[in-house]
Amino acid sequence: MNKNKTNPSVRHLVIRSSAWVFGGQVGGQVLRLASNLIMTRLLVPDMFGVMAVANTLIVGLQLCSYLGVQHNIIQSSRGDERIFLDTAWVLQILRGLLIWLAALSLSGVLYFSNQAGLVPVGSAYADSSLPAIIAALSFTALISGFESTKLASASRHMAVGKLTMIELGVQVLSLLTMISFALVKQSIWALVIGALVGAVAKTLISHLLLPGTSNQFAWESRAFKELFGFGKWILLTTIMGYFVRSSDKLILAGLISSQLLGIYTIAIFITNAFQEIMSRWASSVAYPVLSRVHRERPAELIKVYYKFRLPFDALTLFLCGFLINAGYIITEVLYDSRYESAGHMIGILAIWLIGSSTILAEQCYLALGKSKLSVPMNVIQLIAMFGLLIPAYRFFGMDGALYVIALAILFTLPLTWYFMKRLGLLDWKHELIALPALLAGYGFSKLFVMAYESIKAGI
Repeated sequence: MNKNKTNPSVRHLVIRSSAWVFGGQVGGQVLRLASNLIMTRLLVPDMFGVMAVANTLIVGLQLCSYLGVQHNIIQSSRGDERIFLDTAWVLQILRGLLIWLAALSLSGVLYFSNQAGLVPVGSAYADSSLPAIIAALSFTALISGFESTKLASASRHMAVGKLTMIELGVQVLSLLTMISFALVKQSIWALVIGALVGAVAKTLISHLLLPGTSNQFAWESRAFKELFGFGKWILLTTIMGYFVRSSDKLILAGLISSQLLGIYTIAIFITNAFQEIMSRWASSVAYPVLSRVHRERPAELIKVYYKFRLPFDALTLFLCGFLINAGYIITEVLYDSRYESAGHMIGILAIWLIGSSTILAEQCYLALGKSKLSVPMNVIQLIAMFGLLIPAYRFFGMDGALYVIALAILFTLPLTWYFMKRLGLLDWKHELIALPALLAGYGFSKLFVMAYESIKAGI
């Protein structure tokens, strides 16, 4: 009895952690939505287009140098050793410094390229404020490099509640900062200052409010070798994953205006809100549990994997069916007429959710220590994005580009099934059991649209 009280079962951990993750993610998305709604009324669409480009580039530098330190702390048998954690912290600081310097260099290159007339006129890259925005945002990477490894340790021990409260608290502070600044001065710098305040707050909280031993400067070669050995495949996967997720903005920024890119950013914000909730649940709940099951009861891994897959697939497929037909209502209700075309974009981008089961498959690869299996999946999506996006835009306009963005993930499904079969983790019955949720979501959306249009006609 005592043992059960001090060591909660996997089932109890999953239920408790899932509740925190979903509650936190829903709360986080509500805060982001509130921020988005307020800021879109205080700022013009062009500013969101410029900020989208700047954020994409900064995040790109962060992800292209990511060694999976947090994942390794969660997965490694040495994840609770002080020297291991301190070595990881020093490595994290060095990475933050390099990202900051690289971002400043990128800012300078973009500034002089604009001065020399090398950037397409009228594109988002040609905005005169972009280099300064990138330079200022680069400090978030430098600050975040000093975050305590207590955050990763909390994830290792599934202290999801504490992490969720930290994330929400930082979001609230960042949101209040942005709104306060924007009310005084309706400038894009409100978004930048909010991001900087959020980075400082999270770093301070990670050191001061989480339990555990404080980090100090230390280095162990054996720990570094393990961190780098584990992270090299995650690095390659993350770099490719970044380009898969961000190539849309990187490419479109050179094809369309800041205003249209800003409207697209609203559409992708809405669809990503649902994706992020499921992705966070997969990484915060499914990954630690799958790692634990693989270490302790490997024969049960397929059973546990599909226990996660059923609710994951049912929800994402239902949302897909609903948004394809009724996504436009979201922008009609929440945003003003300047963002009306974002509703049509949501209906196309929602198709991406059909292939979202690959998110859980990738968590399985990580749990098994086979992160390299994600590489070819990302290669396929990169080929689709970089090979098809520009031609699709040239011949079919923005809709053509949107369909390429939405469908790219579907090309990876056959390879995912092949890898999972090789690992002994493929069950076709469980793969297909949630498909009716797609039709259910679409059918529900028909009724929802009829009700909405009737109410709108009667007003």
